[in-house]
Amino acid sequence: MGSKPQTWERGSVEAWERSHRCPYTHLRIRAFTLIELLVVIAIIAVLMSVLMPALHRAREMGKRAVCLNNTKTLALAWTLYCSENDGIIVRSQCSDQKGWVRMLTGTYATTPASAPTELQLAAIQQGDLYPLMKMEKAYRCPVAKKNEMRTYTASPAMNGYESATSGTVIKNVNKLRQFSTRLVFIDDYGDNWDAMWYIYHKEPRWWNPVPMRHGKGTVASFADGHSEFHPWKDERTIEYAQLTWAEAEAKRPSLPPQPGNEDLRWAQTAVWGQLGYAFEP
Repeated sequence: MGSKPQTWERGSVEAWERSHRCPYTHLRIRAFTLIELLVVIAIIAVLMSVLMPALHRAREMGKRAVCLNNTKTLALAWTLYCSENDGIIVRSQCSDQKGWVRMLTGTYATTPASAPTELQLAAIQQGDLYPLMKMEKAYRCPVAKKNEMRTYTASPAMNGYESATSGTVIKNVNKLRQFSTRLVFIDDYGDNWDAMWYIYHKEPRWWNPVPMRHGKGTVASFADGHSEFHPWKDERTIEYAQLTWAEAEAKRPSLPPQPGNEDLRWAQTAVWGQLGYAFEP
C-alpha cells in the first residue's frame, strides 16, 4: 500500500530556509578607501626598507662564506702538494712554465683578466695545483667580475719572489714555523698577472694594490688550512684599496710610507712571519 505524499506548509518551508541560510549573507563587502590603501602601501615600504638591507647583508655573507671555503680548499691543495713532493712548496710566483697556476703570455701577459675565458681556464688547468683540486670555480671569488676566472693569489714568502725588499722566502714546508699565522692565499684582483701578492718587508709600504671585497676587508687562507676574513681599519689602506688595479699600480711608485698602519703590520707579518722594521704606532 502506497504512503501518503508528504505536504509542506509555508511556515515550515520558511523555517527550513532560515535554518540553512549562510550566516554571512547579511554582511556588506566594503572596499578599501584611498587613505587606507595609502597606509598599507606606506607600511609595506617601511618593512621593505628594513628588510632589504638585512637581505643584502645575508646574501653578502653567503658569498663571503663561499670565498672563505674557496681559499681554504686552495690551502688544502697546497698542503697536499707539499706532502706529495717531500715538503717542497709549490711555486707562488707563476710563469708560463711553472707555478701553482700558469701565467698568460703574449698580448695578455700583464692583463690576464682581459684574456678570453678559455685561455684563463687553461692557465688554471695547467697549474701545479690543478691535479689536486680540479674545480675551476674554487679559483675565483663569487663576487669577481664575470671575465675574471682567477682572483686568488699566493704569498711571495712561499717559494716566491726574492729581492732586496723581501723577507725570507721558504721553499720547503718543513722549515716553516707558526702555520696558523702564515698567509698562503689571499683574495686579490684578477689583473694580478703573476698570481702572487707581493708586499714590502723592510718598510711600512704597500707594493701590490690592496684587495678589498665583502665589505672593507679581504679573505685569506693560512698554512694550517684555516681561512678568515680580515677587515681593513686604517683609512689610508681603505683609500688605496678603493682604487682600480690600474689606478693603484700607477700610484704605487709615488705612494709614501705609512708608519703606524696596523693593516700593513698584519699583512707583512702574515706574509713574512715578522716585520723587517720597528713598528711605530
